[in-house]
Amino acid sequence: MKRNRPLSVFFLLLYFILLWKIEWSFSEERIHRFSLENGMRVVLQENRSTPVVSLQIWVNVGSADERDEEAGMCHFIEHMIFKGTEKRKVREMAREIESLGGYINAYTSYDQTVFYITISSRYAGVALDILSDAIQNSTFDPEELEREREVILEEIRMGEDDPDRRLFKQTMGILFKNHPYRRPIIGYEKTVRSITRQQMVSFFKRWYVPNRIILVGVGNFDLQEMEQKIRDSFHQFKPRREEVPPRENEPELNEIRTRLSYGNFKEAYLQIAFSGTSLLHEDTPALDALSHLLGRGEASHLVQKIKLEKGLVNSISASSYTPKDPGGFFIEATLEAEKIEEAVEAILAEINRLAREGFSSEELHRVKVNVESELIYDRQTVQGQARKIGFYEMMAGDLEFEKDYLRRMGLLGSEDLRRVIRKYLHPSRMVISLLIPQEKEAQTKNLRLKEVAERKASEVIEKKEKEASRVHRIVLDNGIRLLVKENHHLPIVSIQASFLGGVRFENEELSGINRLMAMMMTKGTSRQSALEIAKKVERMAGSLSGFSGYNSFGLTFTFLSHHFEEGFSLFSEILKDPSFDPEELEKRRRLLLASIRQQEDDLSRLAFKLFRTILYEKHPYRMDPMGTEASIQKITQKDLKEYYRRIVVPENMVLTFVGDVHLNQVLSYVKKEFGGLPKKGFSPPEIPRDPPLKEIKRKEVFKKKEQAHFVLGFFGSSFKERDRYALEILDAALSGQGGRLFYELRDKESLAYALGFTANPNLDPGYIAVYMGTHPEKLSRAIEGVLRELRKVIEEGLTEEEVERAKRYLIGNFEIGLQTNGSQANTISLDELYGIGFDHYEIYAQEIQKVKREEVNRVAREYLRLDAYALAIIRPPDEKDP
Repeated sequence: MKRNRPLSVFFLLLYFILLWKIEWSFSEERIHRFSLENGMRVVLQENRSTPVVSLQIWVNVGSADERDEEAGMCHFIEHMIFKGTEKRKVREMAREIESLGGYINAYTSYDQTVFYITISSRYAGVALDILSDAIQNSTFDPEELEREREVILEEIRMGEDDPDRRLFKQTMGILFKNHPYRRPIIGYEKTVRSITRQQMVSFFKRWYVPNRIILVGVGNFDLQEMEQKIRDSFHQFKPRREEVPPRENEPELNEIRTRLSYGNFKEAYLQIAFSGTSLLHEDTPALDALSHLLGRGEASHLVQKIKLEKGLVNSISASSYTPKDPGGFFIEATLEAEKIEEAVEAILAEINRLAREGFSSEELHRVKVNVESELIYDRQTVQGQARKIGFYEMMAGDLEFEKDYLRRMGLLGSEDLRRVIRKYLHPSRMVISLLIPQEKEAQTKNLRLKEVAERKASEVIEKKEKEASRVHRIVLDNGIRLLVKENHHLPIVSIQASFLGGVRFENEELSGINRLMAMMMTKGTSRQSALEIAKKVERMAGSLSGFSGYNSFGLTFTFLSHHFEEGFSLFSEILKDPSFDPEELEKRRRLLLASIRQQEDDLSRLAFKLFRTILYEKHPYRMDPMGTEASIQKITQKDLKEYYRRIVVPENMVLTFVGDVHLNQVLSYVKKEFGGLPKKGFSPPEIPRDPPLKEIKRKEVFKKKEQAHFVLGFFGSSFKERDRYALEILDAALSGQGGRLFYELRDKESLAYALGFTANPNLDPGYIAVYMGTHPEKLSRAIEGVLRELRKVIEEGLTEEEVERAKRYLIGNFEIGLQTNGSQANTISLDELYGIGFDHYEIYAQEIQKVKREEVNRVAREYLRLDAYALAIIRPPDEKDP
């Protein structure tokens, strides 16, 4: 006991250092609270570190406040809130915000509805005017209401094709018998069809009132000026004093409930659920910590024991859902249907073991650091800060909740975790919810899940300014390109090593080797195991992962900067000495094969996968980044090591640092770790090219699902071609809620819920495509509609207003996307690697502004060839289909 005391003191000291850093960071920005005479509460936080503002309206009403016959009302209102007011016509709000490069959106939860805009700070007044107009003057246009009804019904049908959404809906319906959390937020087809405009307007006027609203604003603005604008915008907003009816209480869960559903799935989806706590309950910090220990991260108990050691599941995680009323504790897994019973028993056995044995002080320390560091990472964007403020103000009534939460988290010991396991995760009081492939019904209809749970139950032992800097570029003698950008706003650093590679360097025999190699890079060196690495990363509150794509692969690591020496040492060791351990290789191979099979349940991804095989006949872009089952089965440790040695050479390496570091410090460490590596020579393979399309190429794949999906597209530009900028403008003008495709095909004709246009440049020519998810009966009309709208673009071109709106959107969106150190490191690293230039992000806005309307219309005519395109269709079979 005495020998452990210094270690415990050390962990405690680290915890309070981190807590001080978090509280210190809160004090950097000014927070101002006030209330209007109508009862509306306002929280403003001045943050001058980035030229962005986020404004959010939080309404204290959610789907759990609806009556059964109103199920889906709040979500329906979310769809209608930006669909026109007395002074703004349908789609003008989204169009106006997107024309300024901002985001406008809304979301609904069980407990609140949120409407928000994130935008360049120079347009903050516009955003405030639109939000105040929407919440006070929405007209709920009857025609638009019927269009959105069809869109929501399509969304409900889409949910039936999504295993995760369908499983959560099923689980909540079993876990809650009386409480309104049992109903899906989106509602049911019957209730959505029955909601009238009169009912919606009445519901809206009753509950979406100022005394139930919190307005949150975070960003680059003056507090006094913003306060006056808010007072001017909402002074005529009238309150109502009606109280929301109390929700029905949920009786205590005191039994084992199970439900099995069958469908067209490639693997089984499992959820084990227990009754949980509300946000303000004293046990919430302990349950949050427990979710991390059980199933959050590579070093967590269920991942190590159930997934990697026993190989019973393909994926597993744990989460604690703590809303306004008592929620739930969830364990989720995907697995083969034949292993369901064994997996459930093993999961419950591990929980029982932890209830008996508890957790080590090192484990508790890692969890506390990770939970606490998330609070820092959440503050990287103004929208993240606003979201956190709104949530705490609405749910807890005070930002001081966070301090108390951290204090209670810091005091947790092993016995506290054992206590909450015994109190909440008891096998005799739980839900087992399953989605199983239809063809496995015969083998699984007699599963003894209740018996397994009962057996395990009997075993339980009861008892402020952003420090912007230029990027420094240094080339080492061996050819390594080093990029360093200092940013001392938050104690975070991101490191990325990037290499040319990816799908572009693959062939059919080694298809997927980059993805498998990226998965394996962090799974051991000659000196450390995968688990030892995972524990170190968690101790540093970091995020470490390999990555791969179509043109590159590499390693990225984000962590708190006071761990720099340890973090960079670990990063260097992994990069220079990955072991590609055979045992770990088999684990990752199995998981990658499961992911390949799981793609069959993601129809939008499947449609794009089919589209690429039609468009690219010779180029490696035709292949899937994950490879095929056949290729992944064949790749050996020798293949990985040989490929890695060929690609990971100094001449092919870009090493990037962004964050709370100093140039001289970085240069010293890099020279020590990598300066001595010799040049090895780098010769990229020859890449075959495809000729232009000369005809229409169409392929269909039949899937027994509810929706049809299709991708229609053409060859696009490369990263280095100037046409990429004009095509990006074309993309921005045609896509998004304010784009003409969205308006014509979704809003006016209700042909789809999911719709997108993308002009995707690549290192070699990329593609331009329209994607749509639609009802099978609307498939032909949808394809005809896309061709019709593209023909209009070719013949009539874009208007000057559309081009200028698209430019503003691209520039504003680009600024928002570069708020985090990780996003900046990724951008400048890959831009340097691809030959675009590490400083391309500094000139991107200028290049977009240079593009003229005539240039955009020219590329539309040249690239959108309606006599030669690729069309990929995924749809349910007709009776006449084979």
